[in-house]
Amino acid sequence: MMKLKLSALVLAMLSLVACGSDTGNEALPTEKVKQAPWREELVAEGEIKAAASTSLNVPGEGWDQRNLLSMVPNGSLVEKGQVIATFDAAQSRVQLSQAEVDLLRKELNEAAVLAQSNLGRAELGSESSKVNTDLSLSQRYANADLKIFAQNSILDKLVDIGFLTDKQGYLNWKKGQLGLRQDAEQAVIGSQKESINLKINQKRKSLDSLQLLAPHQGVFILKARWDGTLPQVGGRLWAGDEFGSLPDLEKQVARFSIAEGAAFGLKEGQMVKVRLSGTGTELNLKVSKVGKTASTKSRESPVKYSDFEVVIDDAMVKQYGLKPGQAVSAKVDLLDMPNVISVPNIALVQDGSDYSVLVMNGTKAEKRKIDLGMRGPVRTEVKAGLKLGDEVVLTPQEKGDKKEADKNVEAVKKSGAGQEKQKEGKA
Repeated sequence: MMKLKLSALVLAMLSLVACGSDTGNEALPTEKVKQAPWREELVAEGEIKAAASTSLNVPGEGWDQRNLLSMVPNGSLVEKGQVIATFDAAQSRVQLSQAEVDLLRKELNEAAVLAQSNLGRAELGSESSKVNTDLSLSQRYANADLKIFAQNSILDKLVDIGFLTDKQGYLNWKKGQLGLRQDAEQAVIGSQKESINLKINQKRKSLDSLQLLAPHQGVFILKARWDGTLPQVGGRLWAGDEFGSLPDLEKQVARFSIAEGAAFGLKEGQMVKVRLSGTGTELNLKVSKVGKTASTKSRESPVKYSDFEVVIDDAMVKQYGLKPGQAVSAKVDLLDMPNVISVPNIALVQDGSDYSVLVMNGTKAEKRKIDLGMRGPVRTEVKAGLKLGDEVVLTPQEKGDKKEADKNVEAVKKSGAGQEKQKEGKA
């Protein structure tokens, strides 16, 4: 039973080989090598943008909240100094009022500390005067003739002199400590007042900057938030957030996006015809900047795009009244060679850094190494390796697929034969 299954499998694979042989005998699509004019043209869609744009932020500092009261319509033309948007800061007003109350309290505390210190000095001064008087009297009687005084009176006077001397030193020390304590308390209150004054100045400055003015003439463009929505009147914003932009109308460029694979041969200085959508007007300009990196435009599509720009003369901007956002199309002459040998890109076979093509020799296709020149989105220049009249296979991958299939069939045949021998050995 096993032998019958293996035989059937081998017959099936042999039939595939036969089919493959029939396919191999079919004529492969080829192109005859010749010298011919080669022209590559790139077509792209884009829009006019300002070469320079000023970022507009919500006025204010710190973490102040703003309520948008009014603003000019998105896309409006504004003049220098014109009010673009007006904001309100109710929270800043409350915080300013609270800070002013706190400052008044600190000033009262400072006055209380000073009054308490002055009262303490007055009390110490009075007590110190009394001690000095008592000490002076005690010292006077201490120098008198001791024979006229009773013994207990003499001892009291001597004790008074020592006590009063120590008390006088203590009062002097207390005066010094009172001054140090006053200085420390005043330093703390002064630091607190400085912090409150800084907050008051910030809030006053914040309340003085509730209008967003245009720094120059331009078209006001609102900045979309992270979720794609635009700021609305009545909405809350934070001071310092990017509110919009103001493109400078004096300098404008046309910006285009193209698929990464279509950027072969695109470089600065190439001539480009820019067509204004809706008017049919064509401008003869030059490519001024080519993006060095490519990136995707959305998460839904993995296709990467590159950008290139075309500078528009100031005279043309004024002549045609161009504005940012206007749609345009472009045609770029990537290549224009009168006589050149080129092959389609699909005929190229890459092996590391080398390239080759399959050239027909009778009924067989031979692999031939070639040297490439200019690359285009559809064709590539061949500098060496081909001669006029050669027939280049346009689908070299089909030959590779057939060889791979032949290898697989041969492997299956060997595997089937091996399994038959093992079966016979066991029998």
